[in-house]
Amino acid sequence: MPLPAGLAGLAPISAAVRVGRLLVLSGCVALDPATGRPRGGTVDSQARDVFRQIAEVLGAAGGRLTDVARCVCYLTDAAAAPELDVVFREAFPTDPPARTTVVCALVRPGLLVEIEATAVLG
Repeated sequence: MPLPAGLAGLAPISAAVRVGRLLVLSGCVALDPATGRPRGGTVDSQARDVFRQIAEVLGAAGGRLTDVARCVCYLTDAAAAPELDVVFREAFPTDPPARTTVVCALVRPGLLVEIEATAVLG
């Protein structure tokens, strides 16, 4: 599947790959497609942008957020985990998916969160 509008060409990846009923999404980050720079200066704003992208990719494949079985969240600062938790709870108000959170550096300065997801469709 192609990357969400405007992000193609920023990295040599597919937005998602479908294998049977599984849809494996690449890690999503909050990049401005016009500049290639991070958008939003908080984990809250970047996570909301990322979940919007994830929902867009899922929708293109005929799925939705409720189909997500697992997320891996990458944060640059462990202290930001509660901020991510708030957005995660909004994205998955009931029956949240399995989740792993990793604290690490991300590929571009200014990125605070990256999230990858695996969904089961149909």
